Amino acid sequence: MSLRTLLAIVLTVLFLVGRWNLQRLVINLDAINFDFVERSVATVLIEPRLWLVIAGVILLGLMELDPSSHSQIHSAHLKARTSVRIFFVLALYLVVTIAWTPNDDPFPAVVDICLVLVTLLVVERAARHEGFVETFWLWLELLLFAIGALALFTAATSSGLPGRLSVLGGGPNIMGRFLGMLCLMMVAQSLRQGAGLHWSAAWRVVVAAVALILLLETGSRGAFVGLMVGLLTLLVVRRMNVKLIGIGATVVLSFGYLFKVILNPNRLQYVEERWLVTTLQEGYLSERNVLLAWAYKLWLERPVFGGGLDSFDYYTFGLDRYPHNLLMEMAQEGGIIAVLLLLAWIVHVILKSWHGRNQYTEIGLSMTALIFGCASFSGDFYDSRLMFIFGVLTISSADIGASREHEDRELGLIGMTAGSPAADER
Repeated sequence: MSLRTLLAIVLTVLFLVGRWNLQRLVINLDAINFDFVERSVATVLIEPRLWLVIAGVILLGLMELDPSSHSQIHSAHLKARTSVRIFFVLALYLVVTIAWTPNDDPFPAVVDICLVLVTLLVVERAARHEGFVETFWLWLELLLFAIGALALFTAATSSGLPGRLSVLGGGPNIMGRFLGMLCLMMVAQSLRQGAGLHWSAAWRVVVAAVALILLLETGSRGAFVGLMVGLLTLLVVRRMNVKLIGIGATVVLSFGYLFKVILNPNRLQYVEERWLVTTLQEGYLSERNVLLAWAYKLWLERPVFGGGLDSFDYYTFGLDRYPHNLLMEMAQEGGIIAVLLLLAWIVHVILKSWHGRNQYTEIGLSMTALIFGCASFSGDFYDSRLMFIFGVLTISSADIGASREHEDRELGLIGMTAGSPAADER
């Protein structure tokens, strides 16, 4: 197995593992002696995400030292480097806000920022190597499919007990994101013929419909909103592709049949109550409106520099650790400066990847939009890490497309290369 493949596997696992730790395996951390180090530091040291980032750095170093890889490095990556630099400024500023945060222990939040930054640097550098982007998307598809299969197995063996779907002790909102990503990827992959998993469009439509059903079982409204944003973005970047609209209609029709086949009566009743009664009729939003109101109020009190890193819990008297909205989290913690830096990063990603549109950027932009939609309703800064990672990867893909104009444009995972005759006919 090549270093490129190993790095792609490590990064895809890192993207999906989140803050998963030994406690998810019912290991009592209180029984472990942490006298030699602070508890907050020890908690980080036993999280797999730290070791995965270190493994990614080591593998990237080995790739850079391999003489044969230097002839396969793309040079046109100034745009991707700029996006990383913008994020670096944002990360540095957020760390600086420790100077005025009331939080006595901001170390975990600093670790979150540093891990995302190092991961972005690894992704940007790795994407310069020939074939890494294709390998990454292939392994991400495989892992998402594995998560979907595990979720389906869990739903099938749950004995009909009502409740939100989750696996391995993880949260249902995170599971909803992964299932939304799987659904979006299956729809996007149905538009192309070529690399990736060699499935027919019909099988991909079925998988997308099943993933949508399982997403509803998680009860994650943020994941559902994110999926709709991602699908809308895919429709825009495909220039309102008629084939995409047809595939979407097929997914909906398949959904109606599979919905009653997969779900037993008890879980079917729970899904209907969660979405039709609680959400649509009663308008229940899990107190997200309260959190947003608090975040907005706190931002108005400190509009320029914000209240400091990881300070929401302190100012709201323990209401929640964060407002479950990325923009308002940036506004509350870092003020208008952090918001402008985040918006600058988003605009840069959209403009640079749009001008270099190709088969790689279509799925990348759609995934970035999906995570942004999710981040507008649930999760914190680290839960939004995939948005930044997908954004950098998308721009790198645009650079690759620009440097490959002389190569076979049918290579890749998604669609057809922009500018080709087939692309112009869409």
